[in-house]
Amino acid sequence: MDTKPLTSHEPARYRLLLQGRLSADWNDWLTDFVVAYEGEGQLVVTTITGTVRDQAGLFGLLSYVRDLGVPLIAVEWIN
Repeated sequence: MDTKPLTSHEPARYRLLLQGRLSADWNDWLTDFVVAYEGEGQLVVTTITGTVRDQAGLFGLLSYVRDLGVPLIAVEWIN
């Protein structure tokens, strides 16, 4: 497998795990991402997977998650 190092100024793929199910309000904001749900009731985990343009884009997404009060479980760089 050919890999290259992660940089702060190039696009990269990430997977975010969030506690709970996102409301439909997120649909317009996450059109370029794959959103999946696992579990039931209060144990639902939302997975958001997609490419951000750079680290600033990732921090923007994380800020949006924070501002909505959605608990963040994990962020993973997908190489």
